[in-house]
Amino acid sequence: MAERPLFTTVPPEPEETADPGWDERRMSIIEHLEELRRVLIVSLSAWGIASVVGVILSGFAITLLAQPLKYLAKVNADATRLHYLSPMGYFTIHLKVGIVLGLAIALPVVLWQIWSFVAPGLRPVERRFAGPLLASSLLLFALGAGLAYLFLYIAVRIIGAVSGSGSDLVFFPEATAYLGFVVILMLAFALTFEFPVALVLMATVGLVKSSQLARWRRGAYLLIAAAGYVVTPGVDPVTPLALIIPLLLLYEGSIFVIRRMKH
Repeated sequence: MAERPLFTTVPPEPEETADPGWDERRMSIIEHLEELRRVLIVSLSAWGIASVVGVILSGFAITLLAQPLKYLAKVNADATRLHYLSPMGYFTIHLKVGIVLGLAIALPVVLWQIWSFVAPGLRPVERRFAGPLLASSLLLFALGAGLAYLFLYIAVRIIGAVSGSGSDLVFFPEATAYLGFVVILMLAFALTFEFPVALVLMATVGLVKSSQLARWRRGAYLLIAAAGYVVTPGVDPVTPLALIIPLLLLYEGSIFVIRRMKH
């Protein structure tokens, strides 16, 4: 019978093998974060520079936005001009208007930076829609904001009709409240006008088809009507209709464009 050795040699455990693709994935993540940082820096820098221009142009912008109030001259002469109540109100109002105006001016740069960050992950057939989609986004944004500005005149006429009926309540346009209302109204119109671009993007990546959008027409109409009354800050029935009718036309236009794209 053989004697057992006093010491047994334990075989060394195999070393853990590193994932060969980890470094590549880690570098890819780092590169994406660096690219995202670059996009944020360029976008914020463009917004900052454009805000300086916006502050310079803020006086002209305030005069333009207050123009619909001229209709109230027959009702109340004090209602044709904007009023501020705090000692520093003049400067803070111009600063806020300049920042919002700067964002509008820098919007093309911001959208292009966002596209440059997303584009590497898209196929070549999807990238060729970059120019048309970017141009459409800017055009629809401007159309939505312009339409909201036009319907300010209708809202002011409603205020004038109510104020001129012998009511004890008189409209006194405080600058911050009025300009905040105008900015929210214009943003609501401008952003909701972007939804055809979203539909085209969804069709490009295969999420929806023109036949599906046509089948969903009745439900989409109801959602657009509900959104029109929820998004618009006005209480009159005319302003939501001013948003709903163009959105219905844009929905039908989206179906036509997606069908022409063979989707």
